[in-house]
Amino acid sequence: MNRLRLNAAGYSLVTTMLMITLFFLLGLTILTVAVQQARFTAVRVENIESFHEAKTALNKAIAELKAELSDDDFFVRHDIFTPSQWDAFLGINEDTPSPDTIVGKLKARYGVEVEDVSYRLYNIPTNKVFLRALNLSKPFTDGHRERKVKRLVFVTNTPSFLKYALGSKETVVLNGGVYVENGNVYTGQNAYASNATNYVKANGQLTVNSSNAGMPLLSSSSIWYTNDGQLNACGQTTGCWEASQGRFRMKTNWAPRWPTDVPEPAPTIRQENEDFIDVDFDLTVADKLLQASGILPPSSDYIERMESIQEAGDKNSQLHTLVAELSNQWTSIQSNQPDPNDPRKTLEEVIKEQSKTKPLYLDGNSVLRGDVDIQNSGVNQWLIVNGDLRLDGPTNPSTFVSVRGNFIVLGDLTLTGNLRLDASIYVTGSTKIYQSRIERALNNKGVVLLSKGPLDISRINEFNNPTIPTPNLKGYFYTDSSATIYAVGSYLYIEGGLFALGNRATAPDTDIKGLVVNAFRGQVNGENGEPDRFTPGSDPLSSRLVVRYRPEMLVEQGTGLPFVNRISLVVDRLEVE
Repeated sequence: MNRLRLNAAGYSLVTTMLMITLFFLLGLTILTVAVQQARFTAVRVENIESFHEAKTALNKAIAELKAELSDDDFFVRHDIFTPSQWDAFLGINEDTPSPDTIVGKLKARYGVEVEDVSYRLYNIPTNKVFLRALNLSKPFTDGHRERKVKRLVFVTNTPSFLKYALGSKETVVLNGGVYVENGNVYTGQNAYASNATNYVKANGQLTVNSSNAGMPLLSSSSIWYTNDGQLNACGQTTGCWEASQGRFRMKTNWAPRWPTDVPEPAPTIRQENEDFIDVDFDLTVADKLLQASGILPPSSDYIERMESIQEAGDKNSQLHTLVAELSNQWTSIQSNQPDPNDPRKTLEEVIKEQSKTKPLYLDGNSVLRGDVDIQNSGVNQWLIVNGDLRLDGPTNPSTFVSVRGNFIVLGDLTLTGNLRLDASIYVTGSTKIYQSRIERALNNKGVVLLSKGPLDISRINEFNNPTIPTPNLKGYFYTDSSATIYAVGSYLYIEGGLFALGNRATAPDTDIKGLVVNAFRGQVNGENGEPDRFTPGSDPLSSRLVVRYRPEMLVEQGTGLPFVNRISLVVDRLEVE
């Protein structure tokens, strides 16, 4: 009996010791895991802190860069007149930048490295323009690895309008289902959005569409910048507009809030706090005429001629006087009779045969129907037209006319047919894009078109309902005046942007200064040449006006871009490598 009790006690002791050992091992395991987890958490916290410190330093460096370059008359104040002086001021392309340079200051204060990628990545002719593409980076620790946060910054002396997908310094009205696929919208004064859309019939009758055209949509990364952070909206379709006295006029159903009875989400709206950097259209044209003629700043001849434009009561007349004074330095071509010795030659062939070492000059109204090449060693040169110009491409959907070069048109411009454009075009009159399809050239460069007069875009791919939407208007389009865009029967997919400054007349068919857009989201068929059978769609890409902003426009046209004496920054998104 005693032996049985001893055996039972022995078994109990062994069992107890085993349980104690198991609990001890389990506790030790939990403690080890907790220590490792704490250590991992501490490392992770350090990594996150390192990342945020690097990101903060990078953003502070960009803010300081913006402040350093924010003078109203930057180049004159700092005696910078050549691209090489600009590079020296920045301190780029130096192994050890001076602490007095921009790059030296950013490195000393924030530990930020600055790499000039202007030519290597974007083929920017840095010996001719002030545009620079800079990679700003800051290292941080991620575990046992060293990584970098990076932001690409375009430092440019181009006006603010080139930074937006759509906009106006005055009023912007987006009627219907326009879709901003990429880029921001800018409104200098009042902003309006509705699910109504208007169009004009061939007989001139103003029509308010009774179908729900959809509310404007912006991508999740897009922002609508307004003067006061407000957006007026109307979601009552036919209760938004009326046609009265030959104008589309707003009714009283607008309110400073997004409608609650529409499926589309309200866009992100912010007040614009940065100054709008404007451009003087006439001075810009004068600058291009002078520099094309080899008269460069800061020469006294350049300054004297620019001042004569600036002080003129009639700047347009003074521009024509400047053309008359400079034209003997250009290669003159007769617009009405290309080659008296060989009348079989077309005007395009005569232009192609000419040396492009100096500007070409057409005195009089001109029509170009074939390929036009105004390049010298791959660089766009200038064609100056003292009159109206029509670029007339084919209508066969698979055939295009290629136009390469820069243009100054001292009159009106009309673009029709299928055109591939690698060009900067300045138009002192009005511009009409009619039944046209405009694409980038085969070298993937596009067009920047600036018009002093109204911009009219109409009848583009009428009643086309593509199953796979593709851009059919590639470039940036600007007017110093106002613009009304109709995309109801038409189908427009702009890869680039559109801006109406609103300086002069009201937008066509309205009493509004600025940009007025009318678009339908969905399919539209035609009946006797008029829109018919409206079928609303929910897919944003089913909009009959899609805008995809391309920041590459800032580098594609180089010397042809408009400029100002202030510097602005276009900052790309943050990247981690």
